[in-house]
Amino acid sequence: MTARVDQRPTTHVWITQCLCPQRHCIMATMGEAAGRAAARETIEAPLIERIAVKLATRELNPWCGLCGARSGTWKFELARTRWRTMTEAMPEAKQLEGEQVVTAALWGDLHREKPN
Repeated sequence: MTARVDQRPTTHVWITQCLCPQRHCIMATMGEAAGRAAARETIEAPLIERIAVKLATRELNPWCGLCGARSGTWKFELARTRWRTMTEAMPEAKQLEGEQVVTAALWGDLHREKPN
């Protein structure tokens, strides 16, 4: 008798980032998906839509807060992480999110400052 093998694709946590040309992160999202095609549909596409809505409603400035790159130059990057579940990913993700908040508070819109 042959053992039955589970044929379901392995799930991983995927991240999509909206990046300016200098790779400053405008916004990002993570989620679990079983492969790149599923991640594009369930993680990347909703982020693209969310940013479009936020730009249209002016909830998001159309420039990078660190370097001033305009929204037309931003790109979306999708990548698989080393984690298999969001539960496993959350401790480090929360730490990175906190670091991003501090960076934005300290350096955000610095490119708009006039020198002394």
